[in-house]
Amino acid sequence: MQTVVGVFDSVDEAQSARESLLSAGFEASELRVQSSAEMEQASSSMPGKSASRDQDEGFMAGVGRFFGDLFGSDDAEQAGHYSEAVRRGSSVLTVTLMDDSRVEQARAALAAAGAVDIDKRTESWRQEGYAGFDPASAPYKSEQILAERNRNQEQMDMLQQPGSARTSDMGRSSQVADAAVLPVIREELEVGKRAVDLGTVRVVSRTETRPVEEQVQLREERADIERRSIDRPATEADLKAFEGGAIEIHETAEQAVVSKKARVVEEVVVGTDASLRTETITDQLRNTVVEVDKDRTASSGMADPSGPDYRTHYQANMASMGGTYEDYQPAYAYGSKMRSDPRYAGRAWEDVEMDAQQDWTSRNAGSSSGSGTWERSKQAVKHGWESMTGRR
Repeated sequence: MQTVVGVFDSVDEAQSARESLLSAGFEASELRVQSSAEMEQASSSMPGKSASRDQDEGFMAGVGRFFGDLFGSDDAEQAGHYSEAVRRGSSVLTVTLMDDSRVEQARAALAAAGAVDIDKRTESWRQEGYAGFDPASAPYKSEQILAERNRNQEQMDMLQQPGSARTSDMGRSSQVADAAVLPVIREELEVGKRAVDLGTVRVVSRTETRPVEEQVQLREERADIERRSIDRPATEADLKAFEGGAIEIHETAEQAVVSKKARVVEEVVVGTDASLRTETITDQLRNTVVEVDKDRTASSGMADPSGPDYRTHYQANMASMGGTYEDYQPAYAYGSKMRSDPRYAGRAWEDVEMDAQQDWTSRNAGSSSGSGTWERSKQAVKHGWESMTGRR
């Protein structure tokens, strides 16, 4: 039997890890979450340990005995570190396995759930003056536990600060002669990798004693002496025996001889398994869009979107599809403004059609009019585009 131990900063994190292990196929009977209160109850109910003794020695002494029995005398120092973690408000999730082949699976599951690296945590305690677990010490109070968790979180944040793109020039404008300059800014996504500390899960091996029973048949030989009353004349042999003598009978008995022989029946290999996974990063990037709303009627004599030019196209191509000219007027106007959008500058209609479709569909997602769909509006958008580019 093997026991895998994971330490978590709070009982909620330990319960969340327990749910993850249940989802991974572990049995509820194999898992046990122990907070400070449960550790106190466990320490007072150990065989041979009375409740009065726990009261005399204090709660932390009971916690120390719990981990001492779990780890054994050969790893007393490590048991003390786990006891110190409980004293500071942490919770423990133990996974007790009869099948040793599942130890590595349990270890990986606890690490993925965020188990604390007890060795690194101990090192940070030593920097604050920690010299080893003291069974006579009092457990942390609620405000001390909160301060401890905040300090641990700050340390994790310092180790895991992500890099960020440079945006110091965003929003800056300048003047060149008499012309206003608007900087066109585009964000770029930078995706890197960093190592994340998933904690350490310790595999504990201990020796158990189990009673066995075997039956064996033992043989004994004892002297059997019988006296019989008879009445007959003495023979020559009887007279010879009358002169005296002795008869010896050797008694024997078998005794059970017990010996034990240790055999290696299984090996548990504990190591790490490295794997690669592909993760898709999704984010929103911003860029500056400058729209030029030009009065083409005043500058070049071309009709505006409500002029007869678009109405003529509507009557010839769109009226038969249903809907009024006012229903299609936004599509004509949208197409005429596309040319000023830097995303479409210098591109042919066949190149921009897909982008225009996505943008138009997004803008009219809530439209209840049938003419707001791309298939109904595409000709009007294209006509507006061509009227601005001279490709009509």
